[in-house]
Amino acid sequence: MNRRYSTLLMMVVCSLLLTACGFQLRGASSVTLPPELSTLRVSMSGGRYPPLLIEMRNALLALGGVRLVDDVVTSVPILQLHGENSETQVLAIDSSGRISAYLINYRVVFSLAAADNKILLPQQSVKLQREYTFDRLNVIATEKQSEFLQNEMRRDAAQQILRRLARLNFEPVAAADADQR
Repeated sequence: MNRRYSTLLMMVVCSLLLTACGFQLRGASSVTLPPELSTLRVSMSGGRYPPLLIEMRNALLALGGVRLVDDVVTSVPILQLHGENSETQVLAIDSSGRISAYLINYRVVFSLAAADNKILLPQQSVKLQREYTFDRLNVIATEKQSEFLQNEMRRDAAQQILRRLARLNFEPVAAADADQR
């Protein structure tokens, strides 16, 4: 009984220390978009529903308070996903000269324009890398691992784009100059 009590006490102390230092898991819920982006259109060329477009739309909808518009005529800010690129490189070769590990480089290019087509975020990119081992005896599992990493990087890229959108400052320049005086 004494051991249980001390374990419970230790867990309570640890949780209090973590909350006191401001520790918080980072996720979609920690992102808050500016009110000017509460209605948004997300577009991407390359088919009706490319996987990146679906992932970005899902990430925006998960925030809550964001309304996505598909109508091209509606005058709202536009998040343009210019494309995604994925390249695989050999990372390691074993002693027998066979590939033992790969590196996946993933890049997403995007921009944000206001409803009046003024550029709010110029074209920029999010770059991610993941490595994975290649098991020549289990090729199907290695392919599945590669697919999983691609999907994970797509989700991570969407979250990074959301964080960049959340940092946007829509404060008028005149008001900012008046505050500095």
